Amino acid sequence: QCEENAVLSTSKTNLADPSGEPIGVKDEKTVLRFSKTAIMLNIDGVDRGELKIVSQSCNWTIPYKEGKSIINAKLNNSDYTLTIEGKEGKVKLHVVKNESDDSILSMVVDKFERTE
Repeated sequence: QCEENAVLSTSKTNLADPSGEPIGVKDEKTVLRFSKTAIMLNIDGVDRGELKIVSQSCNWTIPYKEGKSIINAKLNNSDYTLTIEGKEGKVKLHVVKNESDDSILSMVVDKFERTE
């Protein structure tokens, strides 16, 4: 499923400090549109940029439901690691800005599916 176009949407973002300690919650609609080479980021209806996919690995036993993807991507000269994991009927997205003291973002996914 790494090579497929897909859309992932969430409605709440959980913030944690670099050690993983929770520091807050943002009610915001986040939509990620995946292609083979990039991820378009939209937050609350505003396009926030395009992450260029550097590398990715996927292992899904049930597409978009059970499994895991790890995506390394770049946005504005910063490196990010996105982990999408489906387990026991729930899909979660975890975003880390590499080599940074920025907060860690984690979200429970409302929708994750293949698109044309």
